[in-house]
Amino acid sequence: MLRKSILINRPQGLEGRPIAELVQVASKYESRVYLEHGTRKVNAKSIMGMMSLQAVSGDSIEVMIDGDDEARAMDEISAFLCCGEKKACAAV
Repeated sequence: MLRKSILINRPQGLEGRPIAELVQVASKYESRVYLEHGTRKVNAKSIMGMMSLQAVSGDSIEVMIDGDDEARAMDEISAFLCCGEKKACAAV
């Protein structure tokens, strides 16, 4: 299991379109992917769960991934949250 604290660096935070894109990214991996913000822990493959996080730019969230492809999933999800990219970026 991988666990990482990530600072959201997206101007619009996690709302609407970014949530839908993040759910798509998480869903392509076999691993279980959870995000935790404050007292809420949600499945990153659930659009309704993700909407309930109410995370904004500048918030720190905990990403927890468990499974055979967890390293690749963590790289892509971290890059998405940090840089707004679906692929790894050098600034991470």
